[in-house]
Amino acid sequence: MRLNKRTCTGCGYCVLICPYDALKTDGWAEVIPENCTDCNLCVYACPNDCFIPDTPLKPYRPRPANDYEVSIIGSGIGGLMAGVALAQAGYRVAVFEKLSFPGGRYTEISYKDAVVTTGAWTNLGPKSHIGRFLAEVGIDLEYVSLNDVGLAEQYTIQFPDGRRYDSLFDMLASPARKAWLKAILTGKRQLEQATSTSLDMISAADYIAEFSDDDDLRAAVDAIAATASGLSSQVMPAGEYIQITLDGRTAGQDFAMPVGGVRSIIKALVTALRQAGGALFVRSPVAEICVEDNQATGIRLADGRQIHSRFVLHNGGPRAFIQLVGSQNLPVDYVRRLVQLKGVECAALFGATREPLFTQAPITMTPQCQRVVGVFSPTLLDPTLSKAGLHLFDAFFPTYSDDRSAELDLALADMRALFPHFEATLEWSVPMFFTGMWPGTESGQTFGQTGQNRLDPVTPVENCFLVGMDVKGSGVAGDLIPVGVRQLLQHFAPKQ
Repeated sequence: MRLNKRTCTGCGYCVLICPYDALKTDGWAEVIPENCTDCNLCVYACPNDCFIPDTPLKPYRPRPANDYEVSIIGSGIGGLMAGVALAQAGYRVAVFEKLSFPGGRYTEISYKDAVVTTGAWTNLGPKSHIGRFLAEVGIDLEYVSLNDVGLAEQYTIQFPDGRRYDSLFDMLASPARKAWLKAILTGKRQLEQATSTSLDMISAADYIAEFSDDDDLRAAVDAIAATASGLSSQVMPAGEYIQITLDGRTAGQDFAMPVGGVRSIIKALVTALRQAGGALFVRSPVAEICVEDNQATGIRLADGRQIHSRFVLHNGGPRAFIQLVGSQNLPVDYVRRLVQLKGVECAALFGATREPLFTQAPITMTPQCQRVVGVFSPTLLDPTLSKAGLHLFDAFFPTYSDDRSAELDLALADMRALFPHFEATLEWSVPMFFTGMWPGTESGQTFGQTGQNRLDPVTPVENCFLVGMDVKGSGVAGDLIPVGVRQLLQHFAPKQ
């Protein structure tokens, strides 16, 4: 197996999927030739076509019908949600996925007897946008909440200098606590009264500074904003930070994760899709969105087969949308807008330890670190996610350079500073980068790219729509996706 490092974006999916430990990564994947069996599982798990097999691939030709009313490109959580809702409304739906598994950046892969996320670092639980959408389409998941495991807080706060606090309120003296509450309540009223224009013009950092000059509060706000979105509070509008805070408070003690991990969400959506008559085809990359007279007429698969469709939904990001539909079929201003979107490049260090790194809450916010902004421990909520009885952690960090190895070194230094026993108890770890052609998102929650200023699900091509992270919505990272899906569904009447 050969590897084109030039196109590797560091996601680590290949490392997770390989059953023979024939791959390793320090931000760039590397093949270990003596372990490779040419099983080609890495080929079908790579979103960037980095792998070049030494032996020809076995033919794989799924059997989709020649036409569907709705063809959906990409089986991320947005594509699956839209597919389930439309199939339940009576549409003939098919979802086409390039990878060998559904879910994209919102699922998990089994690795070393553990469940490792592909990017969905956490989930707010049944009261989140995702949780409510699942309930609306009849999916009843089993959750494990803070209450279920006897925890009181969603997150604690730990500084690299050794200071640790049980909560944000525990960290703040009375004047700063009152100032923070006033800031959130004032912003909440503006959001409710639709007078939030000023909140879209000022950064979260500057907004909080208007209420308090407490350095620790501002550092904590920065860590919370970055954990929720990958962006610092200096470039996140205040309104977005307030909405993220309100969403977290809505979850409250019901903050939870699905039993079995977030891939339980994807499994449930796939089941619901098929029960409603929809179809899912993995290892089925789409090469083109077919357009005639400014109207989508279907898709062409990479193997040349054409699928006729009345509607096409794209769940693969703005840049891929331009490639598939063709820039010649889009207005110049629209292409320019998509190309100029400010994305988020980020990473996570996922690993397992023999002893827990922390126990007071499932998330530890880590202000003032060099890179790491928050660490999530999914096994604090569901210990069965590690069959070996290890304690899983997921340390999230934005990236600020193209040198992924250097970024990883800074994150590892943070983990050593935060948890002095880190090296002694570490069993294994895998770095996962979302950069370049596979970023965390192509439109970060920054100025001009929040709420209704994100992409409309309706595109200039008739009967062609967008779903996913880049579509209209506000809130915690992936939890804003159902907001855009709901807006998309308004354009589809239930069939009689």
